[in-house]
Amino acid sequence: MIGPIVISTMPVRSASKRRALLLSAVAAVPAVTADAAAAACAAPRFDQAFATGAAPAHFHARFAYRAPDGVHHVELWRDGAARLRRDTDGRLVTIATRARARDADFRLDLLDRPRRLHTVVDRTSLYQVGRFTDWDDLAFGLRRPAGRYRVIPLAPEGAGLAPCRWFALESAGRQTRICWSREQAFPMLIRDAHGQIIWRVTAFDHAAPAAALFRPDDKGYIVNIATRDIAGDRAAFLLHPPD
Repeated sequence: MIGPIVISTMPVRSASKRRALLLSAVAAVPAVTADAAAAACAAPRFDQAFATGAAPAHFHARFAYRAPDGVHHVELWRDGAARLRRDTDGRLVTIATRARARDADFRLDLLDRPRRLHTVVDRTSLYQVGRFTDWDDLAFGLRRPAGRYRVIPLAPEGAGLAPCRWFALESAGRQTRICWSREQAFPMLIRDAHGQIIWRVTAFDHAAPAAALFRPDDKGYIVNIATRDIAGDRAAFLLHPPD
């Protein structure tokens, strides 16, 4: 069960500030290839190269990735196709859950440990505020390109922790080189266009995760139900559109 929900009554928790907190929290959820691949869109060739059909029932990994603000360390748990969790730098916990494996919508619990803030939102609400986060982004680390792109098979450029095949993904004038493991359904290594490693898996296993991992531990946290706030903002806009 999710812990007691505490709604803040502080004046700073206006709808606009709650939305700003939500956007900053979602922005911290890593999908390293966003710079190279933009947002989500169906692309059959992408799906063939970076196939996820053989994903193990349980997957637990530790990896590091480089972003403009420095190197981040992430621990990931995938439990089938309905639950996942990512802990980033010991500061941000991201828990995604959905009722059925094929559901497009899902619930996202974001726990900002330094600020003691628990934000609850869903995919539909994220789309309404312009944050195009999908399940595959969180579970498999890659985003399908939004526009024109090329996937090019490459010769090996180094060994990952698990057997993986190298591809170059070119999109929006950028290239990213990805060593994709079909057996793990995860990138073992990613290099930028200059050959620098920007993503590396350092450990993984297939142990079944404890159910408690997917229950947000928010005791003492302020809980922001962003889904409700966004829906309220949208309703107000429809009733009273700007001139």
